[in-house]
Amino acid sequence: MRRTFLVAMLVALSGCTTMADRLRGSLTPPPGQAYAVVSLVGRAFNPDSATLGLTVSNAQGREAAQGIASLTTDTVFGEEGMSPVEGKLVLLTLPPGDYRLSSVWAHWVEDGVFGADMKIKQFKLNAPFHLESNEAVYLGEVWVDMSFLPEVALRDERKRDFGHMRRVWKVEDLSAVQIRPLSQAQAARP
Repeated sequence: MRRTFLVAMLVALSGCTTMADRLRGSLTPPPGQAYAVVSLVGRAFNPDSATLGLTVSNAQGREAAQGIASLTTDTVFGEEGMSPVEGKLVLLTLPPGDYRLSSVWAHWVEDGVFGADMKIKQFKLNAPFHLESNEAVYLGEVWVDMSFLPEVALRDERKRDFGHMRRVWKVEDLSAVQIRPLSQAQAARP
């Protein structure tokens, strides 16, 4: 019984691949597709209970992709010597076309007077972007503050994020990555 369990665990673990394994040193998308790279990071009083998500919609307003980050398990490391941040560098594979970052959500636990409170916030956004076939585009950072006045901000953190792509994703040549950060003017409060 114990041996069967160990064999099953080894088989399950062997199926796990890292982003570096998946990309094999290149940010070249599959033929006829495009990559959108965005960091989804945040700050919470209790990061062990915080999760973030984003939704990308297509030109028809339908959900095209989602990204999720746990502040407990995910980290964006950046270049050597930079302080890491809690969150995830998300790689979305999409067909070419027009898209928009339509919403960001966060849920976390906050200690209250009468015990722990589960907090959930959704931020409606309208941050458009365009993808051409066979290109990789860096869209910047989506930063969520889960404090007394939760808010979301869109930023350009390319130095940190490109450092993460080199160090963690093992992609040395990032010269072909287009840099088109989402606009701060598109961010909103809940």
